[in-house]
Amino acid sequence: MSMSAETELFHNAVKHWWSSKSTIKSKKSQGGTRDVNLHGKTMDGFATTIRNFLIGLGVNPAHIFAGGHLSATPSILPSYFRASKNWDLIVLASSRFLPAKGDAVGPVLYAAVEFKSQDKSIGNNQNNRLEESIGNAHDFWVTYGQSGFERQQPRPWLGYLFVGKYQPDSDGKPVKIRQPHFLTMPPFRMTGSDDVETFKGPSYAERYKIFMKQSVGARLYDAGAFIVTDESINGKKPNHRILLPEFGPASFLRSLKGQILAQYPGASVQPGSLASLI
Repeated sequence: MSMSAETELFHNAVKHWWSSKSTIKSKKSQGGTRDVNLHGKTMDGFATTIRNFLIGLGVNPAHIFAGGHLSATPSILPSYFRASKNWDLIVLASSRFLPAKGDAVGPVLYAAVEFKSQDKSIGNNQNNRLEESIGNAHDFWVTYGQSGFERQQPRPWLGYLFVGKYQPDSDGKPVKIRQPHFLTMPPFRMTGSDDVETFKGPSYAERYKIFMKQSVGARLYDAGAFIVTDESINGKKPNHRILLPEFGPASFLRSLKGQILAQYPGASVQPGSLASLI
């Protein structure tokens, strides 16, 4: 797959992300509500892209849910540590109460995706954001292990997609780490850090990249996409950067594609579709 093809995968989604940010700021300046931001409208472009990608693999559109509690297509799943969790997008056939025409009996969960967006400082509340993402994934797999999704096979696929805004030079700014009792876990250690209580560790951007590697390596998530953008490339093509190829749009969608082709009945790549690009 060419770089131009990978650029196309999420170009319109990032374009929508920037556009929605401007809309939100305009509504706030006019005394509007914060509902647009709370309801994730900024990430609708990514939901649309993934939905089209899935349809291009032969997934029934009625099996794709990407809505909140009041939506006609709610992406709500049971949770082990709370009553429920509203994921950003799920692929589910034979819904118990919202089945598609021709569905068999009993729900089958094929995939779920978590979207995360950050348009302020890359380090703003970073630990809280990562703790939430780790907790959501852990809750998902405990629920699965306790038969909360009813079927153990197929094993559902869990994806994490992050888009954040920061300047290119922010990737190299080290951030202080304190280790008063035990040594910091690798790969956060730096040369010479074993002998001091406080040291300058990886940048905030690098910490996100470490999180992606560690969470996928630990199988909290099956795949992750880490996309960054900034004002200098807004309106250009590409309008986003991929810091780690293994966590770019192509790798993320290729992993989801493998799950659908292997597990979803009748799935196949439709000629000329987005799915055919990778």
